[in-house]
Amino acid sequence: MFGKKGVFLPPKSITFYLYKLTKNKTVMKKRLLFAFMAMCAAVSGYALEQGEFVYTPQGRFQITGANQNANNAFQDFTGWTVVSASAEKELKDIFNMNANGYADGINSMQSLDATEGEGMSYKFEPSDASASYVVSYKLKGATAVSVRVKTVAVSTNLIKINSIVDGFDGEGNPTTEETVANTAEELSENWQTFNYAIVGDGTPRTWYISLTGIATNIEIADLQIAPAVQVADLRQRDAMLEKINVYKNCYNWSDAVLEDMGMNEAVELLNAIGDGSPQVNLNEAVTTSQEILDEFLKANMDDYLAGSNRDNYFDTWRTKWQKVSTIGDWTCLPAGRGFWENAAQGCVDLGHFQNGATWNNGAPTTPMGVYMQKTLDPGSYVFSIESKAAVREPKKGDWNNDDGMKPAYGIAYIVKVVDGADPDTIVSVVKGLEPVNMTTFLVPATIAEAGIYEIGFKSYCKETHQSLAQGSVTYVYNASLWGKNENIYNQKQLNYEADVREQISTGRTQLTTAFENLANADYLWGKAELTACVDTVETRIIAYEDLTQDEIIATYQEDYVKSTSEETGYMVYEVYQKAVKDIIAANRRFTALNDTLASIQTAIDYAEATYALRIYDVATGKADLQAAINTAKDVQAQMKASQYSEENAATIVAAIETLNEAVEAFKASVPASAIATIVDIDFENDAVLNEESQLYSIAGAAGAMEFSHFSTTAPEGEDSPFQQGHWDNGEQKWKGYLRVGNGTGTVNFDPVGTTEGMGTDILKISCDMYIQGLSKRFVGFTLKNEVDSTLAGLYRNYYDGADEVNTLNADMTKVWAKSGGTYNDASPADAEEPTANPLEKTSFEVIMDYGTMTAYANISSPAGSTTSTPVAFTEVPVKFVLQCNYDNKFATRRCWFDNLKIQRIGAGAVDGIQEVRNAAAKVVAPSKMIKNGRIIINGKYTVSGTLVK
Repeated sequence: MFGKKGVFLPPKSITFYLYKLTKNKTVMKKRLLFAFMAMCAAVSGYALEQGEFVYTPQGRFQITGANQNANNAFQDFTGWTVVSASAEKELKDIFNMNANGYADGINSMQSLDATEGEGMSYKFEPSDASASYVVSYKLKGATAVSVRVKTVAVSTNLIKINSIVDGFDGEGNPTTEETVANTAEELSENWQTFNYAIVGDGTPRTWYISLTGIATNIEIADLQIAPAVQVADLRQRDAMLEKINVYKNCYNWSDAVLEDMGMNEAVELLNAIGDGSPQVNLNEAVTTSQEILDEFLKANMDDYLAGSNRDNYFDTWRTKWQKVSTIGDWTCLPAGRGFWENAAQGCVDLGHFQNGATWNNGAPTTPMGVYMQKTLDPGSYVFSIESKAAVREPKKGDWNNDDGMKPAYGIAYIVKVVDGADPDTIVSVVKGLEPVNMTTFLVPATIAEAGIYEIGFKSYCKETHQSLAQGSVTYVYNASLWGKNENIYNQKQLNYEADVREQISTGRTQLTTAFENLANADYLWGKAELTACVDTVETRIIAYEDLTQDEIIATYQEDYVKSTSEETGYMVYEVYQKAVKDIIAANRRFTALNDTLASIQTAIDYAEATYALRIYDVATGKADLQAAINTAKDVQAQMKASQYSEENAATIVAAIETLNEAVEAFKASVPASAIATIVDIDFENDAVLNEESQLYSIAGAAGAMEFSHFSTTAPEGEDSPFQQGHWDNGEQKWKGYLRVGNGTGTVNFDPVGTTEGMGTDILKISCDMYIQGLSKRFVGFTLKNEVDSTLAGLYRNYYDGADEVNTLNADMTKVWAKSGGTYNDASPADAEEPTANPLEKTSFEVIMDYGTMTAYANISSPAGSTTSTPVAFTEVPVKFVLQCNYDNKFATRRCWFDNLKIQRIGAGAVDGIQEVRNAAAKVVAPSKMIKNGRIIINGKYTVSGTLVK
C-alpha cells in the first residue's frame, strides 16, 4: 500500500504494521504504555482503523467501521472450533494458549502437535449480507513454513450438523461451501499480518475462516473483522503504468507520435486513479491503456516473435505435452526435461517435479527456464514475459500452487552471443516469483551492434528454500519481443523477404543435388528426364537469385500469408510453383528409380554376408546359394546397361525375391545332426512349484526356467511377479506367453557336454520379446558363468534410452518398445494375444562363435534390423537370466517373453592361427593331457605357455 508522501509499504510484512504504529505519535505512546502495563496488546499496535486502505488477495479495500470481533479470541479460545478428523480432539489438544505471546506483549495461540489437515475455524455471521469485510490475522513461525488460510461462505439455511461441528467435515471443510480465499502464506520468525476480504452479495450466509496445515510452534493472534468497501487496487495501476512507460521510454519517440497514439493520454488516465477511486474506474483505465498500447506497438514497433507458430507467445497451452524440449522457437531448461501440459493453469508448465525432490528434481542450484536466439539489428527492444513458481504441498498428488511458499526468483535477460567467448549481457531484470500470481518482467534494451542475441528467462531457487523436498514447478506466460530499428523496412517486410529467399535457396539446393545425381556413376536410370528439368529450372532460379531486396519487398502487402500450396499472388507461392516443386519432384523420382536399381545390390550384399557366416559352415546348400548370387549379379549387370521401364523394375524385384528365397533355403540346409538343442521353452506348460526351494519353474521341450518371484493367480496390491499370461476378471489369458515381472527367471544349462569344451562350435541364443517402455525400468537378459559374472547381455531402460548392460555394442534403437498404454488393454479390440500384432515383437539372437572367440547380436523388429560388430569373449555361459526391476508403480503394464532357444551348432575349424592370447586367460575348465610333447587344454594346443587356436 502507499503511505504518506507516496512511500510504498508492503502490505504483507512487518513494515506494514510498524507504519501503523508510528503514523500518529500520540496513539503510539498510549499503545506502548498499555502494552507495557497490561501485556495484552499487539506488539505492533496494528488495528484496522476507519478510513484505512488495506491490500488483500481479492483487491484493495477501505475500512469503513470498527472491528466486528468483540471476543478476545486468543485468550480463552472464544469463537474457535477445532478442525480435526479425530472426534475426540479439542482445541486444547492442538493449541496452547499464550505459549510465547506474552514475551511480545500479545495474546496468541500456539500449535502443539502438527497433524496434517488439523487446525481451527472461526464462525462469523455478518448483520449486513451485502457488506464487505476485511479479515486480519497475525501469524508467526519458522522460516519456510506455510499455513493454509481458507475463507468459505455457507448459506445459513443449508448447514447440516451430522456428526460434524458447525457445518465442517473431518477435513475442516464446510458441507456446502463457496470458497472466497484458499491460499497459504509463508511465515517467518517475526509476526506478520495477513489480510483477506469477504465480499457480500446480499445472500445471508455464515462465514467460516479456517487455518489448517499448521506445523508445530506456529503462533496465531489478533483476529480482526472490519466492514470495508472495495476501492481501486493501485498495484494494478502501477503495473500498467510500468508497462506503458517502458515502451514510451524505450526509444526517442517524437512528441507527435506519443500524442497522436494516445500514450500520454494513457499515463494521465492511470495517474488519475487515486486512493479513493472505485475499482470500476481503474478497470476502465487499465483496459483503455492496454488498447492504446496495443495500437501503438502495432503501428510503431516490430513483433520479433511473430510467425505461424503461436507457441512463441506462451499465451496458450497444448494437451499431450510431456517433456517437450522445444516449443516454437524456444528451448526449455533444464536439459532432458521439458514443457508439460497444464490445462488447469492455462499456461506453459516448464516441468513439475514431484513431492520428495528438492527444487528442479534434486538440482536446487540449477535454474528452470526458456531461451531462444534471434538476429537483431541495432535499435530499441523490449522483452516481456510473465512467470510464477511454487513448491508442492506435502500431500502427494496435490498440484495446488497456492502453497504459500515463495521459493524462487526470476531473471529475464537479453545477452549477445559471441563465438568462443562468454555471452555479453546487455540487460537483465531480477524479481521475486509468487506461487499464485504471475510476476511481469519487462526488459528494455538498446542494441548497438547487429548480431545474434539470446533472449531468455530463468527461475532460481532461493538459498533458504534449497533443502525443501516438496517438489517444484515454474510457469511462463505471455512472452513478447517488440523492437524498433532504423531499417527502411519493418520486420514484417523483412520476414517476407526471408520467406522468398528461403524458397529460392531451396531451389538452388535441389539443383545442386540434381547435378550430383547426374554425375554419380551409381545413378544410371532416368538421367534424360532429370537433365531436362534442370535445364528449365536453373534459368528461373538464377533470375530469382538476381532480385534485389527492393524488388522483392515491392511485391509485399499487409495481408500476406505464407503459402506454397494455395494461390496467393505473392512471390513465395510463385517461386515454389514455377521452379522449386518441379526440381524437388524430379530429384525424388530420379532417386526412387535408382533405389530400385540399387536394391538388388543390397540383396546381393546380404546374401554374400550370410554365405560367409561361420554359423552356416556345415550348410549343404552352399553351391545353390552361390549360383543364386551369380544369377542376381547377371541380372544387375543387364539392368545397369538398360534404362528404366516398369518391366525392368519388375525384373529386379523378381530377382531379389528369388535371391532371398535362396538365402532362406541356405539357412535351412544346416543338417539337423549339426544342431544340438540345449534349451527350448515356449511357456505353454504349467508352472510347477518346487516344494524344497519354494520356487516355480516352467519346463519346455528342453530345459526349464526357474523364477525368483512368480504367481499362478492374479497378483494383488504391490505384488508384481512373473506370470503365465494375465488375469482378466479371474480368467487367465495368453497362457503361452511369459509376463515379465520383478526379479529373475533363470535357465541353467550345459552347452559343453564333453570334456573337450566347445571346440570351434557356435552357441546361438534366440528369443522374442514384447517390450513396454516404462519410466526408470530396465528389462532384458544376460548370459552368465558359474560365478554369476556377465559374459554377454542386453539390459536396457527403453523409456529413457539408457543401457545398463550392452556387452555386444548392439544398436538398441532397433528394438520396438510400446510407449504408454498396456499390452492387456481392457477393450475387446485390444485384448488379443501379443502375436496378433507382429508390429509389437522384437526378435533377438546372440551368436557366440568359439572358433573365433567373438560374439555378436542380431536384432529384428518393425523399428529395423541390425547386426552388431563382433566383440571378443573368453568363457562359456552356463546361465540365461531374464530380468526386470519392476515395482508396483505400473501394475497394468508389463513386458512379455517367448520362444527361448539355446542351440549348439557345429562349425568347421578355422584355417591358420586365428588369434594368439595368454593361455592362462583362456583356461575355463581344463582337461589336461600330454600329446606329442605338447600340453592340450580344452582341445587347444599351447606353445611355450601361449594358447593357439
